[in-house]
Amino acid sequence: MVIHCASHRSSTASAFLMPDFSNKLIKLEDKYEYNDSMDSMIGMGAFGAVFKGNVKDSTDPVAIKRMLKVHVKESELKLIKELHSEYLVGVLDICKYDELFCCLIMELCDCDLDHHMRNISEKGRLNQSNFRLLMDNIARGYKALYELKIVHRDIKPQNILITYTDASKQIACARITDFGIARTLDDENEELCNVAGTFYYMAPEVGANLLKTCQYDSKVDMWSIGCLLYQCVTGEVPFDECSLCKLFLYTAGANFDAYDPPELPVELSQEVSGIIQSLLQLDTTQRCTPTQFYDKAIGWSQQIC
Repeated sequence: MVIHCASHRSSTASAFLMPDFSNKLIKLEDKYEYNDSMDSMIGMGAFGAVFKGNVKDSTDPVAIKRMLKVHVKESELKLIKELHSEYLVGVLDICKYDELFCCLIMELCDCDLDHHMRNISEKGRLNQSNFRLLMDNIARGYKALYELKIVHRDIKPQNILITYTDASKQIACARITDFGIARTLDDENEELCNVAGTFYYMAPEVGANLLKTCQYDSKVDMWSIGCLLYQCVTGEVPFDECSLCKLFLYTAGANFDAYDPPELPVELSQEVSGIIQSLLQLDTTQRCTPTQFYDKAIGWSQQIC
């Protein structure tokens, strides 16, 4: 399990206030250390900054996410920490920083999918071999989450971390990360109903909570994965601000017939088009379930090219 190490800053980082840097070497429980400086910061999100650090008295690298304790749900972190899947970025350790902050310790990786699409891939699109591996790995990673009744709620390119096979920049593995706003469905029929996530990848039933109470479950992650896969094959997000606001309204009013699905490239295979279309169904009763997505994605990814 790994977290990324890249020189770029996330495109969403500007939406959050930069932390104050002490420019000092920080030691955590005599086990890990990092420099509290701009140069050591490798990422930033809504809940904290991520620094490149190392295991104390060694050169073994780690990623250290510093965040407020109030944003850390111990029960859910315990689940993630105990989850062993090469397709998820788990928490290796949790250390106290001070009375208000704690630090999550994770391993390092090459970069996130957003960085790869913006800086490595051609026109923001993945080549077929990378796309095939990405879909396979996301399906396997999400299956592990689903089996633990975890709803991620913020799947997007910045939260898919990748490692490369070599300098050719072919993807060796893709992993789901950042469980800062993930929630567990403790009871079989329990659902969620608050607004959370990143706008362009937010499922309509999540955004509809701005207008009325709309319960949701793991199918919101299926929508987000659909948006992500659409971007991988087109280089663009499937919906702009205006379109998404309309989808929130349609969902709040159960007006599913008004939905106009985004067009996919005509050269895309029928199998891939079908998978993406099944994920981007406005009516959740028609949307692909996590189990159905896993079966379709693994079946396609294992086809002989």
